[in-house]
Amino acid sequence: MTDTTIVRIGVSKDVQGQDLPYKKKEDTEPTGEIKSRSATSCVPAPFNFQCGTAKYWITPLCKYIDGKLVVIAYELSVSIPGAVCGLNALIQNEVHAASLLALYFFQYWLLDCGVPTETVKKFSLKNCELQELHLTYLAYSKSKLKANSRILELAQRGLTLFSGDMIKKNKRKPAVDYRNSDWNCYVTISKSSKFDIAAYVKSWVIPKSFCGLSNTIAEDIFELSENYVRFEVKLKKPWFKETVTVVDADGRTIKKKQPSKWASPLSWKGEAGEAMYEQVFEEARAFLRLNEKFNKRRHRPDFMKTLSDEHREILEKHYVGTPFMDLPFKSKDKKQRSKVKRAIQKLCGVDLSIPWEEQKELVQLAWLKYPGMFKLDAVPEALKDYAFAGSTIKKKLEEMKQKLRALAKRNDSYGHTSNLNRAPVRYASDMTEAELASDLMGTV
Repeated sequence: MTDTTIVRIGVSKDVQGQDLPYKKKEDTEPTGEIKSRSATSCVPAPFNFQCGTAKYWITPLCKYIDGKLVVIAYELSVSIPGAVCGLNALIQNEVHAASLLALYFFQYWLLDCGVPTETVKKFSLKNCELQELHLTYLAYSKSKLKANSRILELAQRGLTLFSGDMIKKNKRKPAVDYRNSDWNCYVTISKSSKFDIAAYVKSWVIPKSFCGLSNTIAEDIFELSENYVRFEVKLKKPWFKETVTVVDADGRTIKKKQPSKWASPLSWKGEAGEAMYEQVFEEARAFLRLNEKFNKRRHRPDFMKTLSDEHREILEKHYVGTPFMDLPFKSKDKKQRSKVKRAIQKLCGVDLSIPWEEQKELVQLAWLKYPGMFKLDAVPEALKDYAFAGSTIKKKLEEMKQKLRALAKRNDSYGHTSNLNRAPVRYASDMTEAELASDLMGTV
């Protein structure tokens, strides 16, 4: 399932942004001057567990309009499976339902802050835009040992393909991070601008995690989940944007970015959503170059004779370990070298950027095929309420609806208000220079 979801919930035009709630935390210097100000609320999930610690984060995005501080949107970050099932070990991809539950959590928070029910109803999935999404694919591997062995294979392939590569934003951090502690393997590959890949086995409660279940139930679930490779594709903001060409007011043709179909939770509903999950998975496979041919043996002399002199000389040098920059390209132009490199890759199945001795040992990952949707049938009856899949999802949606109705009814009956700040009608002229300079909410 969508493990972690970050969604932006816009404020519609018929809602007064200055009357919506937010919570501010301010840090001050010893002199009393404001050093920093944040607008993030950590909210307990509206589901209660015996040992539950699930929370979700709500960040009001504000700006000043005509001197008034106005909420223009909220950003909500939550792990829905952990919040509604107590643990995110056994899950299926269900972006539409997860987004709906996230919206219900947000509406619950608004009601708890004293926002009128009629105003709360104006927030719907049409107001929601996905910002980040962690899709989780469970690949059955029969045993914990086999699952961890497969993660090691994935790490080996990543290190071969991206050996020495560094993440652009942080030159000190490698593109591939692999860890192994007593055969609890974990690997992340962060090379794409649109998504990251992670793989590990869910087999124990991580310290400071949000597990809301008793040790006995958690252990029973881990006995199942440890047999699966947890393959995650973490979609980042650029994934949800597309570049379009438009004509501006002056008649000029310009390019601009706008939300793509992937950004709308409504696009992920039903069969369309299932196709999108598979498409994301195949994008990850393509990123790992699993659809490409990589030769494991040197070409025979009769094949080498069919190549051009330049291609043959380059391959011969590559086979004996010559670094890429020292290969006998005829041209010193980078573009021309890249063109020759691609031609050899297509014709010979040899990537000149990978040392030949490493390409010969490149792991194939035959097991990394689209596993389809995780089925609740794989879970014993006693544990189904703790698996985010199938009928359990429908049950959690209905439970959340009942909580919303109960809270709305209580508010309407008793005029409930919260201690959380309601956004005041406050003018910029009333603020000090220090406040204006440090107001992070005004930068959105």
